[in-house]
Amino acid sequence: MNMRELLLKALELEEVNLAVVNEIKGNPSKITFYSNKGEVLLTILISISQDSEKLNIAPSKLKIVSKVEELNVLSDILGIELVDIAEDNFILISSDEKLAAKINFINKFGDKINFQINVKKILEDVHD
Repeated sequence: MNMRELLLKALELEEVNLAVVNEIKGNPSKITFYSNKGEVLLTILISISQDSEKLNIAPSKLKIVSKVEELNVLSDILGIELVDIAEDNFILISSDEKLAAKINFINKFGDKINFQINVKKILEDVHD
């Protein structure tokens, strides 16, 4: 699908925003978040660390805990509540010495899933 078709499909599904993941040699390298009007909301350069473990996270109860202010906007983009503390089913966005941020997923048992999004660089912020 081209971008126009993706945006039309998002509107058809009543989605507010759209995430496009680019890859290099089969590995995710960039995520660009768009409004349903085609405006770029946020672009992050990424890599992924994972093992074969499946993500068992209940999306309906998901929260975001962010320690990286520039990525707090993901709460609005994804429509997920931003909280200071969560005990289960949350996305943890934390700072790292070598990265712009790292994004981890915590399941309902409070266990960190062995899937991590390494944010190498934050390219664009939300446009008001």
